[in-house]
Amino acid sequence: MDAGILMSTNLLPPTLTLLLLPLLATTVFAQTANQTNNALPSSIDSGDVAWILIASAIVFLQIPGLGLYYAGLAEQKNALATMLSVMLGLAVVFVQWTLFGFTISFSDKSSRIWIGDFAYYAMENSIDTQNEIATTIPNALLAMYQMMFAAITVGLALGGTAGRMKLFPTMVFVFLWTSLVYDPVAYWTWSNNGFLHKLGVMDYAGGSVVHITSGITGGLLAAYLGKRVDYGKRDYENHNPTYVFIGTALLWFGWMGFNGGSAGGANLRAVGAAFSTNTAAAMGGLTWMGLEKVFNKKKHSAIGFCSGVVVSLVGITPGSGYVKPGVGLVFGIVTPIACFFAIRLMHTFRLDDSLDVFACHGVGGMVGMILTGIFAQYSVTTIGVPSGASAGWISGVWMQMPIQLAGIGVTVAWTFSVTSLIIGGMSVCGLRLRSQAEDEIDGLDVSEVGELAYPFVPVPVSGDTYSAQGWV
Repeated sequence: MDAGILMSTNLLPPTLTLLLLPLLATTVFAQTANQTNNALPSSIDSGDVAWILIASAIVFLQIPGLGLYYAGLAEQKNALATMLSVMLGLAVVFVQWTLFGFTISFSDKSSRIWIGDFAYYAMENSIDTQNEIATTIPNALLAMYQMMFAAITVGLALGGTAGRMKLFPTMVFVFLWTSLVYDPVAYWTWSNNGFLHKLGVMDYAGGSVVHITSGITGGLLAAYLGKRVDYGKRDYENHNPTYVFIGTALLWFGWMGFNGGSAGGANLRAVGAAFSTNTAAAMGGLTWMGLEKVFNKKKHSAIGFCSGVVVSLVGITPGSGYVKPGVGLVFGIVTPIACFFAIRLMHTFRLDDSLDVFACHGVGGMVGMILTGIFAQYSVTTIGVPSGASAGWISGVWMQMPIQLAGIGVTVAWTFSVTSLIIGGMSVCGLRLRSQAEDEIDGLDVSEVGELAYPFVPVPVSGDTYSAQGWV
């Protein structure tokens, strides 16, 4: 019962009411202050919140963009299954991340160097708290933003076995892999208490966490599942270059949120990261197209351009927030060259990595980590950082390269070992990852999805060739 009610009624004598007024006023003021403090934490910055909300939405667009990109590179009979596998991975990761993925990856309540705790299990205590690695946005927003990273990582890995991996076992694999591989590596690298972070490994937005883990996993899955049934008997065609083009555009657009948002707010580092991302991508597209003309005797290949854009985006990811924007041009030259020849080498070794995930993301992530150790500069790394920032060789920090190599080695070793155990464990439990040979020949659109990407277009089978009259 407030003071207004007491004054407007005869429930209390006038003298007693006057005596109680100071006490009532003090109580009301204290309650109002508490409500205000709970509703508006003083460290929240509305501009940072707005930018990371937008960046989260932009990065989300990368995931269906990746589905289109992969589907265009795949065969027609597997187009819908390829897109669906990427989106199923997203759905599984979103559930896992909400339940416990975020808290074991980013809990700032844990003092362990290996893994987080369950302080934010099922997103408890996440709306009105801030994480020590992103102090101007709520934990829930940091979780949503980083959830997109976890989701696209598994999508990248699945490209290694496009056209020969069953969907239900894929979902089980995604849940286990995200929990046992991605989440620990994310904690080691990005949590303030993670041992790779304490060692000084520089991975701004996921060169190791996202790309090396997905690249190693894609290559390992391809080796474990074995070659496609008709591998080496015919050439595989990228069935829809338009899908590849649209997917590349969405990935490029989304990468500005991927790298720009990794600054944790709307600040100078976000500007530099987004700019260097664009310079690397543009240079990379031109570089790869030139490589196709020189070594593969192609014309101005659209798929070659798109491939160069994507691998350069991979390469700039670990360094985008640590290098000057113009240095992105170097990343856009070196990374495509390394990945282009890595693909040729993988073909020489006859590793049937369907969409060259290891060569593009594994090798691209490693090259990006190494280049970061060379070109990271104090003039960029110290922006908004009170103390403790490191840099690369260009600033005279010679130990940064061994540290980067150690980070690469640890990530590769953990990913390879644990992924192998997951695959082996699923096999022991009867969860066969590989589709049957006859299903693979028919295409996973028919055998796994039961629907076709192009219901009114004939699906070519093994041995068919395309002419002006269609598939013959």
